[in-house]
Amino acid sequence: MKPLLRFSVPLWTLLVFSASTRAQCISNCSTGTFNIISTTTTNVTFELKPNCSLTVGNIASGNGLITGLTPGAVYEIVLNCSHCCNVSQITTKPETVSLTVTNITTSSIFVNWTEPVGMSSFYKVQWTGGGRNVPVNVYETFYNITNLTAGVQYEITVTAVAGDNYTEGQSATVIKYTKPAVVKNLTFTGFTTTSVSINWTKPDGGVDWYIIQWNGTQQVSSRTNETFFTIPGLTPGTLYNISVAAASVNQSNAGDNSYISTFTKPAVVKNLTFTGFTTTSVSVNWTKPDGGVDWYIIQWNGTQQVSNRTNETFFTIPGLTPGTQYIISVAAAVNQSNVGDNSSISTFTRPEKPGTISVTQGTNTLSISWILPRGNISYYQVNISNENLVFTNSSQTVATTTNFTYLKPGRLYNITVTAFAGNFWSTSDQVSFATVPKPPGSIIFSRQSNSSLQLQWATPDEMSRAPDIIYSIAYQAVGGPSQNTTSTQNNTLLSLLDSGTNYTVTVKTIGPGNLSSTVVQNSSFTLPNPVRNLIVSPESTTSLNVNWLNPLGVKSYYRYLVDTYNDTGGLIYSTNITNNSTTVPNLNPGTNYSVTVRTKAAEGSESTVEKAFSYTIPEAVSNITAVGTTTSLSVSWTLVTGKVSSYSVVLNSAGQLVNRTVNNQTTNTVFGGLTPGVIYCVQLITKSGPYESNSSLVCNATFPNPPGSITVKSQTVNSINFTWALPQNMRHNQYNFSVTTTNNTFVTKDNWFLLGNLPSGSPYNISVVTVGVMGYKSTSVTTVNYTRPFPVSNLTQTEITTNAVTLVWKQQESKLSYSYWVQVTNESNVIVNELNVKITNATIINLRSGSNFNFTVTTLTADGTQADPGTVSYFTRPYNITELKAETINTTAINLNWMKTAEYKDDYKYRVATSGCAYKNDTLRQKTIQISGLNPGTNCTFCVSVMAANGIEGQTVCTSQYTKPETVQPTISGHSNSSITVKWTKPKGNVERYSLYLTPNTTIQSLNSLTASYQFANLSAGRAYSVVLTTISGPFNASSELVTNATLPNPPGPIKILSKTTSSTETQWTEAPLMTGAKFYYLLTYTSSQQSKNITTTNTRWNFSPLSSGTSYNISVTTVGELGFQSETVRIT
Repeated sequence: MKPLLRFSVPLWTLLVFSASTRAQCISNCSTGTFNIISTTTTNVTFELKPNCSLTVGNIASGNGLITGLTPGAVYEIVLNCSHCCNVSQITTKPETVSLTVTNITTSSIFVNWTEPVGMSSFYKVQWTGGGRNVPVNVYETFYNITNLTAGVQYEITVTAVAGDNYTEGQSATVIKYTKPAVVKNLTFTGFTTTSVSINWTKPDGGVDWYIIQWNGTQQVSSRTNETFFTIPGLTPGTLYNISVAAASVNQSNAGDNSYISTFTKPAVVKNLTFTGFTTTSVSVNWTKPDGGVDWYIIQWNGTQQVSNRTNETFFTIPGLTPGTQYIISVAAAVNQSNVGDNSSISTFTRPEKPGTISVTQGTNTLSISWILPRGNISYYQVNISNENLVFTNSSQTVATTTNFTYLKPGRLYNITVTAFAGNFWSTSDQVSFATVPKPPGSIIFSRQSNSSLQLQWATPDEMSRAPDIIYSIAYQAVGGPSQNTTSTQNNTLLSLLDSGTNYTVTVKTIGPGNLSSTVVQNSSFTLPNPVRNLIVSPESTTSLNVNWLNPLGVKSYYRYLVDTYNDTGGLIYSTNITNNSTTVPNLNPGTNYSVTVRTKAAEGSESTVEKAFSYTIPEAVSNITAVGTTTSLSVSWTLVTGKVSSYSVVLNSAGQLVNRTVNNQTTNTVFGGLTPGVIYCVQLITKSGPYESNSSLVCNATFPNPPGSITVKSQTVNSINFTWALPQNMRHNQYNFSVTTTNNTFVTKDNWFLLGNLPSGSPYNISVVTVGVMGYKSTSVTTVNYTRPFPVSNLTQTEITTNAVTLVWKQQESKLSYSYWVQVTNESNVIVNELNVKITNATIINLRSGSNFNFTVTTLTADGTQADPGTVSYFTRPYNITELKAETINTTAINLNWMKTAEYKDDYKYRVATSGCAYKNDTLRQKTIQISGLNPGTNCTFCVSVMAANGIEGQTVCTSQYTKPETVQPTISGHSNSSITVKWTKPKGNVERYSLYLTPNTTIQSLNSLTASYQFANLSAGRAYSVVLTTISGPFNASSELVTNATLPNPPGPIKILSKTTSSTETQWTEAPLMTGAKFYYLLTYTSSQQSKNITTTNTRWNFSPLSSGTSYNISVTTVGELGFQSETVRIT
């Protein structure tokens, strides 16, 4: 049944009567009045007369009940009675709204409801409470009731009014309290360690009670009817956030909180104790009190009150006065000014250590004084002790000085000063002071020398066994400087003194602390030094000359005592002089005498004795004869008159002396083993002691020796240079040689002779004799020798292997008797091979590879005479390397390594030739190399050969390897909804082929090296695709990073308008095709002349609202797929 689409109807029922539409009715239906028994939201009951029927639309009723109507709608009713009809309008009651309250404040309540089923024209909102009852007509489904009183109960009703603007439905009612107002003037009135007291002023409006909440470690609440409250059971020193809210009977309807925060008073700290003391500080600690603490306040009151604070449970109070009493208190504190009660203790600081201890010293007394650096003391105690004396004593005083008497002289005493303050004391560093020592006894000289004086003295009175005692000795020669020494004994030796000098000596006692006594004094001479270099020499056969040097440290007052003794010890001559020489006369020739000399400085001061000996000169010999042979000379003579101890026969040859001693009864002697061909002179010497007399000379000569064996010094192809050994035991300047050859005789002083203009390789005869002084000749020596052959020429190699060298050469003026000596030496000049051949070539085998060898070929005559050698040097070839391996490092580098060659040598080098990917040669010593700078992705060939020291190479070994190809990073372009195009730039170097991998389709495309792009077709729309491009060369490949892009999504189907209202338009479109499984959504855009807005959705239907009525909108839909790619846009207006 379709109701009339009307928005206003009369407030009464209008009956319209009209004539029946049947033939019997002669007039149209007219208006009239119906009797309505009851009306509901969907039914109307009429009072119906017999033979009457009701029709509403296409619903007819014969019993007066019309059902199935729309609530709140206006209907046209036709009454058919007796072929006539009456027309009237009725209105059903609206449905009851569903009423809710969504927001309550202190002065408003916001209500809303759902639009009832059926039709309604407006809503009547009415509320009672707070002395007001005001209805309001509302055309929306919500209303905010304002200007209410806080904390008051309100009854609110909402009634829907039907489309006739009159008929009301059943009312919906809700009862609510407005929110109470916030309490005023919330303040604190008291604090303890476990409670806080607050009060406040009642807020405006109604209040039933107050809710108090606080949140120390957990949220707690309570309530009261008063405007004050004490919160008990709190934790000391803890921050509490306290709130008070007014509440109505409905406990859930509380007003906003009024907040205030505070700390409870901290508790008293526990176990306050001292943990350390210094002169200027005291350390305390304590146990944290129950509850919270932010910090602690420490106070102390020496001369004035001082305070500090800390976050720790310990504290060191600095800057105190030493030796002073302090009262110290600690209180816990929180926030800025909330301080707990004090806990107090008392103590002294340690006193300062006394210092700067000084003394006034006597032999038996010490007067001690000191300084206290700062602070206070109760008293001082001064201790004195000496361990050796087993002595201790002490003195107490409040002054800074004290005296000790009856002490031992020259003793070191240990002193300490202790300052006391309360229970503390501080002892000074121990100092040591000494009493003054007493002087020693008289000085006694016990021994003298030329450089020292030994002296001794008695130990000082009262100082027997006194430790650390020394004696200071001062001594001074007349006019000389004063010198000092020390001794720990009561005697000393003064050394390094001047000889023969008078010294004045003083001695004083030095005790501990370098304190000294008065002095004692005495004097004595040192002994003089003996004379120096005493020499007694013969002046003649009957006198001696005596000389000496002055003694060291000679003085002007010295005298010398000279005494002469014969060989039996008898004194024969004595003298006392002041100079340093004298002559002893009237002596016997050839006699031995002794002479002594003493230095005298003063009585009782004489030097030691210096003694010397000497003989007088003997007589000379005459009548000498000498007869010689080649190696001996016989000498004879006549005995001389007078006293002689022995004879010496001197044989002299050009300054070379041969001396022979015989007894004084011999008259001849023979000298053997002389040098041949030398003139010798003979002289006889008579001896007495060390002195002698020489005879005149007698001369003769020995015969020469023959020359040595003849040898060839040098030979050439046309000459022989002969040489021979010099005659044995002969002087070369006293002889020459007579050389005889086949046809001639030559005289020469040289021991060689050169024969020239001879044929090569021929024999010759030579003889040589020695001609000495006085024309004497020796026996002859002879020999036969050859001239040298020509040396080999054009010596060269014809083949070199790793262990053999073949040589060839030529020979000038070759003879059948010639042979060739081939010798091979290594680098150390050691012979490794030798052979003798009769032909002009040879192969030397069993050589070491890669080694340098010297090859010498020498031509030999029949007697072995050698030509000049011909020498060449050649290296054998090294062996080739093994196990050559190439390892690719990267795109431009390959690492090569190999095994050492057989018979490897340290001077080997390797030549590495690179081709194919670069052309280069590298020479190196190690067996590995990294070849860089190669073309990427290229097959390289590497050949390695071993080079010996001279550059000769062994067999070459080669291998090949690829470098890695460069990585190529592709790009994706040319988007469509079914394809993507991949492009890239050809990399540096070479690529044999490309492999292009597409995912998620798992497609792999192999491409040749000339390709630089590829299009993947037949792809799904709106999908993300990732591509990896791999370059491949040989066994290597290089993959790019994953590149991701997407195909475009397909557009949606055409847009349809499903419905429109004055403020909305509902649309629908067909889902974008072929997008199943893809991630996408739709971008909706609607624009007008006043606004433009975008909406995203995954649905294919959308209701655009709120829109402006009567306004034209352009609506478009676009599919948005992977990576935000958009399809073509579908539009409608």
